[in-house]
Amino acid sequence: MNRRKFVTGAMGAGAALSLPRIARAQSIAARQIHSQSDASHLHVYLSKIWDTVREETDGRLDVSVRPRNNGLALGPNDILKMVQAGELEFYTLNGNIISGAHPVTDIQGIPFAFSSAEQATRLWDGELGAYMAEELAPTGIRMIPYGGIENGVKQIITIDKPITRASDLEGFRMRVPAGALFVDFYNSLGAEPAIVNFSQLRDALADHTVDGLENPLVVVEETQLFETCKYISLSNHQWAGFNMLASENFWQSLSEDLREAVIRNTRRFVPEQRAFVRAANARYEQILRERGMIFNTPDLDSFRERLSASNFYARWRKSIGERAWGLMEDAVGPVG
Repeated sequence: MNRRKFVTGAMGAGAALSLPRIARAQSIAARQIHSQSDASHLHVYLSKIWDTVREETDGRLDVSVRPRNNGLALGPNDILKMVQAGELEFYTLNGNIISGAHPVTDIQGIPFAFSSAEQATRLWDGELGAYMAEELAPTGIRMIPYGGIENGVKQIITIDKPITRASDLEGFRMRVPAGALFVDFYNSLGAEPAIVNFSQLRDALADHTVDGLENPLVVVEETQLFETCKYISLSNHQWAGFNMLASENFWQSLSEDLREAVIRNTRRFVPEQRAFVRAANARYEQILRERGMIFNTPDLDSFRERLSASNFYARWRKSIGERAWGLMEDAVGPVG
């Protein structure tokens, strides 16, 4: 399914916007797409949010949640452009890919900046999150307040060997999403980053196109990566998650009470989602050990030394901007 077919197929939803005003007030149909399966925690909690919005608004805002990007044969950057163009109403995406629209959102992926997932999400819910939303709005993207859905913190998952220190990544083919910060991070560590869409990840591991990947433990379990990977190195190097996004034009077309219903239920259910994922990540370490995966804790100072020596932090501070970087350091202390 390509972009043209998707847009053409969505004309039924868009047609509602051209009906007479009295009919348009009765129901607005929209789509929320995301990259995960319908069994994922992301799908479960997005469904809770939109089902409750539908109920509270008596169906006036009717958002259908569509997993696996609704079958679109497009990468996340192209789907984000659909949001910007008003061709898609709601999407969820990692900040380091949203940065294709504005570099400020790369702040979410600064490695070794946050001591915990709780510390990171307090920033997304506070002044830093508001600043990111302010910067994104002119690009056609509305970052929904309190919509930082969490996967947890990332670990390094490998097929054939553990990563005990940064030098173990020399020449290592690391799967990364299509974000410049991810690529630069692993280049700085001496690895060979390979951009692979999430939908193609299992095949890339099975045929050894890549040697490993980075993800929280909940993703390892939900996507059964234990079938192809043997080792997990507990690096805790990056916060991972999704931001709830809306087309800015579509968002502004909604009445104030509908927008308030979205924000209210996002604020209600996202903390529940985060609590669920944090508990799951803690639980899955033991489960994955029982599945035969081998865990180790790498020498993290060796990672930080390489990043500093390559001027990684200086580059990304300049790209992200002083205001966002300052808001982060006000909360977490000096970074890099």
